Amino acid sequence: MEQYTALGTTDLQVSRLGFGAARIGQGVSLDRVEVLLNTLLDLGITFIDTADCYANSEALIGRILGRRLQGCVLATKCGCITDGARGEPYSRSIIAESIDRSLQRLGVDHLDLVLLHTCSAEVLRAGEAVEALLQAKVAGKVRYTGYSGDGEDALQAISMGVFDALQVTFNLVNQVALGDVLPAAERAGMGVIAKRPIANAQLLNMGSPYFREGGHWDPVRKLLAEEGVWEDALELSLRFTLSHDVIHSAIVGTTDADHARANARRSAAGPLPLHVVEALHRLGRDS
Repeated sequence: MEQYTALGTTDLQVSRLGFGAARIGQGVSLDRVEVLLNTLLDLGITFIDTADCYANSEALIGRILGRRLQGCVLATKCGCITDGARGEPYSRSIIAESIDRSLQRLGVDHLDLVLLHTCSAEVLRAGEAVEALLQAKVAGKVRYTGYSGDGEDALQAISMGVFDALQVTFNLVNQVALGDVLPAAERAGMGVIAKRPIANAQLLNMGSPYFREGGHWDPVRKLLAEEGVWEDALELSLRFTLSHDVIHSAIVGTTDADHARANARRSAAGPLPLHVVEALHRLGRDS
């Protein structure tokens, strides 16, 4: 059974396991995308993350889900130059055009959550991008606003006190956000969305320094095996991310309905034991 929680101080109820829709517009057949999206909703995975620059992602979601979108919380992003638009990235005109285009593609009269897409702290401080997004909120086109990014850029976004949500990289091989970003977002009452929550499947990649058979895991390998959380590396990754209450939703991308079902099963296994999480925190600090 999928779990839901409020996204920070907003009234948006998001599934703790979310879906990242970046890849569905990249040469995937319409039939396959239709099966995938409907399977996600049938599983209770109702938080969908997309962006204006994710190929045909928005248009596919709007076309396939239609009225079913009413049961979803949808996040999209803006600020990049897409579809032959002319102008400066993160300018007032580009953001306004992007939001209008997203509304049209998705076939909705407002967007639940729109995030500025990984712009720099300098762009945030300049103010035009933030003002453009807030104007869309005042106009009723956007219900809640957010920022997607990491490190000092994320800290700048949090410090401004105008965003409702933050999307940030956090997983068991990249725990940097634990230091400053996640505590700051929590103090600010922001909704927090974890991107790359399964570490881009690096535990399964033989060429990665974090491959599950490699030496990186030697300090905790025995513990993970004893706790029965070592056999499925993706389950370990996802459960680690979701073991942190500051994370309201973790978005996992796929183009395959069977993968979506497997991720739902992994998520349903619940948080890792606290001593396992603490051991993984120590490993993250030492690596």
